[in-house]
Amino acid sequence: MIFQYLLVALLSFVIIYGTQWPVPYERVTNRPTNNPYCQAGLISFCPTGKTEDAMIYAQDDNDIIEIFALKKPVWSFKFGDLMAKFKIMHDALGFRSQQTGQNWTMEWYELDQLFNCTFPHVLQNDSFIWCDQGALCVYNGIVDSMWNGSSDLSMLKKVAQISGKNYNTWASWAVNDNDTGVYYETWTVYSDNGPNSTMYFDSYDCASFVIRGLNQLYSYGADILPNIHLNYTRINIYSYEPELLGTYDQIVQNQTLHQDFLNFYHNFDSKKPSTGEWIKSLIDIYETFFLSRRFYLYYNNVYWYMKLKQPAPLKISFNEIPITSLLKMK
Repeated sequence: MIFQYLLVALLSFVIIYGTQWPVPYERVTNRPTNNPYCQAGLISFCPTGKTEDAMIYAQDDNDIIEIFALKKPVWSFKFGDLMAKFKIMHDALGFRSQQTGQNWTMEWYELDQLFNCTFPHVLQNDSFIWCDQGALCVYNGIVDSMWNGSSDLSMLKKVAQISGKNYNTWASWAVNDNDTGVYYETWTVYSDNGPNSTMYFDSYDCASFVIRGLNQLYSYGADILPNIHLNYTRINIYSYEPELLGTYDQIVQNQTLHQDFLNFYHNFDSKKPSTGEWIKSLIDIYETFFLSRRFYLYYNNVYWYMKLKQPAPLKISFNEIPITSLLKMK
């Protein structure tokens, strides 16, 4: 009930005062239970990690914890370096204790894999189930072969170090960050591809965790190594100013809009029984992006309509930038 009041207040504010760009990512007070309908499919979430008290802490305040940037192609466990050809990469952080030699890995990613996190499942009664939670996976060890693959884009690179005491403060921050930031957001939405473009929506994904984590490590006293350059994958949509539609319950009041809404999301639903249905959906998806140039975006539990720009409304970016430009400098 409290959430409903807050949502109404948010919608009223937007109507009266306009929208803040980018729209702030909404955090929660407690992580909700993942719907049992949602299944990861190819591989379960965090198969080798700890399910309880997952965070790993430094054993000595005077220890020095080395910090590594990790990168590998998405779905490399199944497709090898295929996704690297499209510059679709997964990011994580690695840590090593100089005192004990222990090392460990932290990855924030989808509970139910990427496609399930990006689009809903459309049920027979025209309702939706979103499987869009992401979470932090913490496990012992850094598997060198995983991050130092054959792709030129793979990475296992030391980028910083921090005292054990300050690392432990950061680790507690990471637990809270994981408990309150629970929804995976695939898309970054801009007004255009130029240097002065407006960002409408920011992604919240594996790379976001690394950037957020490095920022917080820096604010807690981490020494950042000089001349480090990092790349992060963004899946960008270019749109005219988005139009707020509201909640699903508000959308169903307009029968024409509701039907178009269902048709749009049905094309992206990953649970399709036949190859023929998939081929038809791929054709419809192409038409959606490049011919009709429209998109319904789900963000912070409300829906937005976007009229996409031409000629290239969708683009994957992978720009190399100095690590210092990612940090909120002191």
